[in-house]
Amino acid sequence: MRKLLHITFANTQAYTGGGQGTKRNIKGLKACLGENAVDCYTIMPIKEPHNMAFYGRRISEILKGFMGGLTQKHLDNIIHLLDTGQYTDLFIDSSMLGYIAKVARKRHPQLHIYTSFQNMEYDFISSSVWEGKDYTHFFLIPLTKHNERCACKYSDKIIVLNSRDASRVKEVYHKKADYQIPVWMTDNYDDSNARKQQKKNNIKEALFVGSYFFGNTQGLKWFCKEVLPHVDIHLTIVGSGMNAFANDITHSDKISIFSDVPSLEPYFEKADFAVLPITTGGGMKVKTAETLKYGKYIIGTQESVEGYDVSNKEATICHTASEFIEAINAYNRPYPFNPSSRQLFKEKYSFEAAIGLYKDMLNV
Repeated sequence: MRKLLHITFANTQAYTGGGQGTKRNIKGLKACLGENAVDCYTIMPIKEPHNMAFYGRRISEILKGFMGGLTQKHLDNIIHLLDTGQYTDLFIDSSMLGYIAKVARKRHPQLHIYTSFQNMEYDFISSSVWEGKDYTHFFLIPLTKHNERCACKYSDKIIVLNSRDASRVKEVYHKKADYQIPVWMTDNYDDSNARKQQKKNNIKEALFVGSYFFGNTQGLKWFCKEVLPHVDIHLTIVGSGMNAFANDITHSDKISIFSDVPSLEPYFEKADFAVLPITTGGGMKVKTAETLKYGKYIIGTQESVEGYDVSNKEATICHTASEFIEAINAYNRPYPFNPSSRQLFKEKYSFEAAIGLYKDMLNV
């Protein structure tokens, strides 16, 4: 009988890359193997005094290759679970935990090990350090590469989000990705009212959804400076911690900012379209799947739709400020709801679309 141990870490650090991706994978794994056939171990931060002994131990662990909050105590706990002999499969939900694959493989050669690349983390962290001028975290660049190399060497199967990440894994680590499982979401949206909604005023309502971190704010600041003054729209910005973004831009009556809202649904339903001026990052953008889920047209960069099979029915791709201005000024759809976006989500980026990929990966 199959039994799987799922390993991830708490999303509390600077470059964690995906609490939502972890939840998706757990749901997909349980749907295929059964609710009781999947156990989860989350690497939580250990609260202890930050004294000399603590820093000495952390430096020693980092030099071994530990990251993602992994400590020797956590590794011992994971190995103890595997030593019980009850697990046939190990799913490591971040390539930043590739060191675990190395230890598990050497101790349990028969174990089926899967590692999920929720980003090409080496590229993402390199970009965040250099472009974000976060030089104190430079050590994360070689540390990430070491873990991703371990993941590729000691895992039976590597899972990526899209063909770009597959190409980078092949290029950097000389390993062919075994499966591509794109970003997907549970379809809990009733679109019956949205389909009937008509545009209520002449001002176009644009929406940006995303948390306050470098990967979002870099492009958004550029958009507010180079595009927003030249278009007749109202921009609503919604996301965790986004109240801090008001300090990064010049005040404008054309912008409303909301942080930590209980539900995104009313903001999506009010919007005529979404703007996604994302210029950096890796993997696939969850906000893009969310935008498609709510049936919204996208005006964004190539990066914002990387990995998504969109056409001009769902998105306009812009490379310069003038292209954004032209696309927004030309946008004249009479209804805020875009059926083509909603249909694309249901066909390719919903749970129903993803479950077959998980079954194929697990061979069930």
